[in-house]
Amino acid sequence: MHEHPTPRSSSAQRWLWLALLLPALVVTPGCPDDDDETAEGDEGSSGGENAGGGDLERPPGSVEPDEDGGWDGDEPGGTASNNGGNSSSNNGGSTQQDEPSNPWGATRAEQCRRPDRRDMNSSARRAFDAGVRAANAGQDADARRSFNQALSEDRNAYKAAYNLGVLADRDGQTNRAMEYYRQALRILSDYERAAEGIVTIHLRQNRTSEALSFVEPLARANPTNLHLQALYAEVLVHAERFDQAWSAARAALRCDERFVPALTALVKASIKQGRDELADSILRQALAIEDDNAELHFIQGSIYREQPGRFRDALTEFTRAVQLRPDYAEARMALGTAQLAGGNYREALQNFEAAARLSPTLVAVHLSLAEGYRATKQWTKAKSAYEKALGMDGNLAQAHYNMGLMYMSAGAEFPGLDELQALNKAKDEFTRYRNLMGPRLRRDDPTQQYLEDLDRQIDRTQRRLEREARNAARQQGGGGE
Repeated sequence: MHEHPTPRSSSAQRWLWLALLLPALVVTPGCPDDDDETAEGDEGSSGGENAGGGDLERPPGSVEPDEDGGWDGDEPGGTASNNGGNSSSNNGGSTQQDEPSNPWGATRAEQCRRPDRRDMNSSARRAFDAGVRAANAGQDADARRSFNQALSEDRNAYKAAYNLGVLADRDGQTNRAMEYYRQALRILSDYERAAEGIVTIHLRQNRTSEALSFVEPLARANPTNLHLQALYAEVLVHAERFDQAWSAARAALRCDERFVPALTALVKASIKQGRDELADSILRQALAIEDDNAELHFIQGSIYREQPGRFRDALTEFTRAVQLRPDYAEARMALGTAQLAGGNYREALQNFEAAARLSPTLVAVHLSLAEGYRATKQWTKAKSAYEKALGMDGNLAQAHYNMGLMYMSAGAEFPGLDELQALNKAKDEFTRYRNLMGPRLRRDDPTQQYLEDLDRQIDRTQRRLEREARNAARQQGGGGE
């Protein structure tokens, strides 16, 4: 995060901050309270409301930091403070530089200050910087060599271990990625990016309980790491433990009311609880603090996408998110889907292909990639992408549905099939889809009509082919019966 000067707040803004910060906290990780308070069930706590819609997963694939094209790297020649020294933008304590020492106890800034982190030595730094440049250029093999060299030059080069994890995860080597992220945490026990990488993999594999079991003790053991408190809050949102999520996020905000990751967690909690007006208010505040935050623009686009008449606004926000962070796979997926709906098939396919490179282990990525190929009539590639998705999830009914549409549209254009074969394949795929859906099948599901139409087309095509065969036989026999 970048440090921003605190603007004068309007009365509405002050009211929102009071709503977020005033309720006292239960015992949660975060900076220590000045007063011993207990939780109160007011507007801000709101965990008892019914959960609303909204997908709260982090961007799929490896966690992708917001600097250096997705790699954890300070600016070349940077110092440890860039990655979590005593700067208020990283630590949270927005007033810690100015607050005098207190003879009666630690000040709020002192309570919230995170210990300095040592930088890697100069030789390791040179290798590390070379690795970041290679990774940004798509030269993964060179990047791996450089990051491994950085670790050999300085066994405390936790950023190099993390970046090796990112590379492994983008290659689909999930277990190896987890090993590298754990190695980074062994070097620096509160390293938030490695923690987020592990959490992201757990959530991607629908292992919410494992994500929570991992991050909860880590957040509690490191109360001055506000990034870990925000990460803990996000996992609690994913687990639909909203009271605790609000408390964990507030713990970070009490140290720094402008801490955007905690505000982001509260936006996601509000969306999932169906509290749309509150989500919109917090999101506006977060964007006022950090307008160059790709995730905030992605969330804004996701909100617009659900509102009638806001398609162009959603498209603009998704485009902005991708511009800010080209390695943001989920934003590329959303942008590609919007472009596909708008008939911009080529650009949609480019975004799906980029998302597949970034997150090759995500089923949804390959399903969307297949749709991009189907829209551009690249039938063989579409079939391969659908089969890749089904290989990852054999019960993926949507893949069979989309394959049915593909065969029905392609007909005799599909390589290696004639029209009758393509129609029969379409019928088979729709039938598999219906069998997998079972009782989940809606009454107005279109596949019933598709199957009836296919039966008629197959019957007409068979009779036409039989007539053509008889005519061909008569011609070869000199016109005889």
